[in-house]
Amino acid sequence: MPIYCDESGGVGRGVMTLAGIDIDEANAETLIARFRTVTGYHGEVKGSRIDLAERALIFELVKDADAKIIVGIAISALVPEKNADRGDHDMGVYAALLEDVVAAMLPELPGCDSIIIDDGRYGPETLAAIRADIAQLVGPCGTAQLEHSHRLAGLQIADVIANTFFNRALVTERQGRIAAIAAPLLESGQIKMRVLGGTPT
Repeated sequence: MPIYCDESGGVGRGVMTLAGIDIDEANAETLIARFRTVTGYHGEVKGSRIDLAERALIFELVKDADAKIIVGIAISALVPEKNADRGDHDMGVYAALLEDVVAAMLPELPGCDSIIIDDGRYGPETLAAIRADIAQLVGPCGTAQLEHSHRLAGLQIADVIANTFFNRALVTERQGRIAAIAAPLLESGQIKMRVLGGTPT
């Protein structure tokens, strides 16, 4: 099965998250189709656009799907060095999260397949270099590719999960409710968290 990867936040916000979800393409499409049927939602499903009830439904559908998820988190302690370019630092944190999540997921796969990365955050040259790094990590038995999230249900699910954990880390009036939505999948182990430079949970 492919691993779909998408990120949320950024070093300028104090938190960046990246979700990797191992789910069959057909299961991902069925999940998003079910979400649309229940909610009447149109357009690309994104964590930044859906409300709390819709987010809770996505997590409920994921719970019932054959999916394994790892979420990498980088906290604001990862500050750029003095005189360092913030954009380069953001890209470096993103690349480190992506490599950490993919490396943690690969041993769990029965056989290598494809790593599908959202093609939307950085410029084409930067993304091409990151894709090449992931392809090297995967090795000859798999592939790494960039895709636009509006085309793939798996990337849309990854977006919602990454955005949920981004908002779970922010101190806002929604933090408690967001945490409650994610809690069942964390408690069951279907979602595992990894703090960049820290201990997996």
